[in-house]
Amino acid sequence: MGAPLKNPTQAEQDFLREFALLLDKAPGDAAERQAAFDRFARAGLPSRRVESWHYSDLRVKLRQASPLAEPPDHVSLDYARAELEKVAAPGALKLVSIDGFFAPDLSDDFSRVAGVEIRPLAALSNDRATLALQADDPLLDLNGAFSPGGLTIEIAAGISLEKPIEIVALCGANGGRSRFSRVHVVLGEGARASLIETRAEGFGGFGDSALLLSLGKAAELDYACRSRDSATVDVQTCVVSLEAGARLCATALVAGAAFLRRQLFVTCAGEKAELHLSAASMLTGQEHADITLVVTHQAPACLSRETFKFVLAEQAEGVFQGKIVVPPQAQKTDGKMVCRGLLLSDDASLQAKPELEIFADDVACGHGAACGKLDANQLFYMESRGIPRPEAQAILIQAFAAEAFDILRDESLRDLLNADLAALLQTGAFA
Repeated sequence: MGAPLKNPTQAEQDFLREFALLLDKAPGDAAERQAAFDRFARAGLPSRRVESWHYSDLRVKLRQASPLAEPPDHVSLDYARAELEKVAAPGALKLVSIDGFFAPDLSDDFSRVAGVEIRPLAALSNDRATLALQADDPLLDLNGAFSPGGLTIEIAAGISLEKPIEIVALCGANGGRSRFSRVHVVLGEGARASLIETRAEGFGGFGDSALLLSLGKAAELDYACRSRDSATVDVQTCVVSLEAGARLCATALVAGAAFLRRQLFVTCAGEKAELHLSAASMLTGQEHADITLVVTHQAPACLSRETFKFVLAEQAEGVFQGKIVVPPQAQKTDGKMVCRGLLLSDDASLQAKPELEIFADDVACGHGAACGKLDANQLFYMESRGIPRPEAQAILIQAFAAEAFDILRDESLRDLLNADLAALLQTGAFA
C-alpha cells in the first residue's frame, strides 16, 4: 500500500480507507495517485509543530474525514443549478464543478471560443506534477491522490480574451463530504486573460482544492477569487509559475470561512516577471482564515507586491504568514509585503508573520504589518454630518478592504468584488 501513516489520527485512517476504495474504483492512474498519497503519508496532517501551520493546527481541527463525494446525480445537478444562478458572475464564460466533478451540463460551450482549449487534466499530467511538486505541501499531495481528474484550461499564445473565464465550485445536495478539485490554467506566450474563481461550497465536510497557474513569456493574467462560503474545514492551494516578462495580478475576497487555509506558492521563474498579490478577509463569529504565501524570486530583476487586509469582528481570528525568498542569482529583485488588520472587537485577533530570506546583495525588499481599530475621529466626522453610525462604519470598512482589489487591471473584476463586499457589509455582520 506504500508509505505507512505513523501513529495515524482518525482522520488519517479515514483517508487511508477512502484511498484504498478509490484505487479499486479507478485503477487507471493508480501509480500517480499512489505516489502522491505516499508523500502525504510520510508527512501526515500538519500540526502546530510544523512552523508554517503553527496557527492553524489541522491535525487537531480535522478529527474525522467524511467519505469521498460521489459524482453528482440529477438531484445534485438541480440543486447546483439553482445555486449557480445566485453566485455566478454576469457575462463570464463558465466552467462548473460539483463536489470536485466537472459538470458539463452547467458549463458554457468553449468549442467556439478561439484560442481556448478545455481538456481533462490528465492530458498534462507531467506538467501538473512538476508544478505541484515545487510547492512540497502535504495537502497538495492529498489533493493529487484524491482529485477526480480535474481540468486543464489552455489559452494559446498571443490570444487576448474579451470575456473572463469563471471557475465555479459548488457542492451537491448531500453535502458533508470530502471534496477535492484541481484545475491547471496555462497561458501561452503573450496571452492575456481574466480568471474568476467562485467558491460556494458551504455545506459542511472537508474541502481541498488546487489551482495551478502557468504563465508563459510576457503573458498577463488578472485573477480574482470569490471565496464566499467554504467547507467546515477547507484548504485552498494556488501554485504559480511565471516565465520571463509575465505579469500576474491576483486577489481574493474571503468570507464565510469556518476554518480556512488559503496558501499560495509562487515562483518568478523568468527574468523581469511581475507579481501583484492581495486579499481582503472578512471574518466574524468564530471564523478562522489563514493566508500563507511563499514567493520565490528565481530569476533576476523580478518585482513582487503583496497587500493583505483583514477585517475581524466578534471572536474571529486571522492569520497571515508571508515569505519572500531571494536566492543568490536573483539580483535586482524588488519585493514588498504588507499586512493590515482592522479589529472591530476586543476579542478578535490577528497573527501576522512576514518574513524575508535574502541571499543576494543587490535587492530592494521590505515588509510590514499593523493592526488597529476604526478611526474614532473619522466616525465622529461622518456622524456629525448625519450619517448613522452603522452606515459610517460600513463606508470606512469598504474603503479599507476594497484597496486590495485595486491591483486588478480588469475593471469588471474589480466591480464584481466591490459589489460582493458591499453586499456582505449590508448584512450588518460587521456593524
